[in-house]
Amino acid sequence: VNGRVDTFSITFFPGATLVNTTDTPDNQKLDVASVLRRAGYSDAEITQGFAAEYPEFTDTLFQGRPAGADLEGYVYGETYQFPSNATVEDILAGTFTEFWTVIEENDLVTAFKTQGLDLYQGITLASIVQRESGGDDKEEIAQVFYTRYRTGMALGSDVTYQYITDKLGVERDVNYDSPYNTRRYTGLPPGPIATPGFAALLATAYPADTDYLYFLSGDDDITYFARTLEEHEANIINHCQVKCQII
Repeated sequence: VNGRVDTFSITFFPGATLVNTTDTPDNQKLDVASVLRRAGYSDAEITQGFAAEYPEFTDTLFQGRPAGADLEGYVYGETYQFPSNATVEDILAGTFTEFWTVIEENDLVTAFKTQGLDLYQGITLASIVQRESGGDDKEEIAQVFYTRYRTGMALGSDVTYQYITDKLGVERDVNYDSPYNTRRYTGLPPGPIATPGFAALLATAYPADTDYLYFLSGDDDITYFARTLEEHEANIINHCQVKCQII
């Protein structure tokens, strides 16, 4: 009667997956399904929302997305306000609208095309950069992956095989046979492995002008880059005695 609308706030996070893929508290906090569940939605409502088609985004955000692909990578990390009667479909559509706004405002379709990728491929690579990066190293990480991608070298990203093994509930294995395992298969994985944040999207659109071919996250959480295998192996010896034993 007085015109006020009952709303609630909901926050999704960059780097999140659709569902919880591990038992770590961080992932339980980050994954989309858990956020929706804590907001009061049932598993049935969440499943229905994940399975919906959203045809209004076919020619915009979902361009290049293969038929039958799920929504992994598309629930844009941001805080949103929705009316209390919003459905899961309403919420997801709102995140897709925000994602497309970010893409349009930054002309990312053109920027990815300049790098030789369509939008779906750009989001896919940005999701890997998101998961590999620990801070302000995203542009350099993107450059490494582009160099490997363009020369036919395997991307060699551990987070891709970890994503698929966690998703399938099997033991992590660096040799796991899946097109998501970019240690075994060249090129990009079949789709995004998480939702990329703004910085990862920009880094993938505008990678650093460097000539690195390798990188690793050291035991001190600093990312070390190398141009040659010899430099990379020295970085392993000098900076990665613990982490590099846990692939």
